[in-house]
Amino acid sequence: MARTFSAIDGLVPCDLMQAGLDHVSAAQVLFANDPRRFDSAGYLAHLGIELLLKAWLLKVVGAFEGTHNLESLYLQLEKRQELPKLTKNHARILTMLDQFEQLRYPNRLQPIEIGDGDWTDIEAMVRFLCHAMPTAIEEVVEEDGKLTKGGRVLKKKKLT
Repeated sequence: MARTFSAIDGLVPCDLMQAGLDHVSAAQVLFANDPRRFDSAGYLAHLGIELLLKAWLLKVVGAFEGTHNLESLYLQLEKRQELPKLTKNHARILTMLDQFEQLRYPNRLQPIEIGDGDWTDIEAMVRFLCHAMPTAIEEVVEEDGKLTKGGRVLKKKKLT
């Protein structure tokens, strides 16, 4: 049985949302770069979507299971909240993204196909999820003029 995570563990929906969007944004950069980076892009895209779904579950249910399976996370949301059923295309994209989790371990016996053309589907899934999410989940990027993330202030070292 998977461990359950909640606010008691220090998790906040908007932090997970922001981290998820940042991972997806980084994946976009890698997809636009070099085919050698497509595995990293796919893995980050999976992680980003996973965090978006977990942010949503944390907000609506108050907790989420420590699973990495995107289809399972979405089904948990369907059971607990009125939300759009997945179209065949969205279900296909989640299945594809679930395979991308395995890109962290190159496996010659079960290679995962990935290419820059997958970005269009990933972007469509992110739009679908963000459009369907409760409006109470908001990305908080700047606070008092400082770039923050997960309760930390992010700083870039000045080059001299």
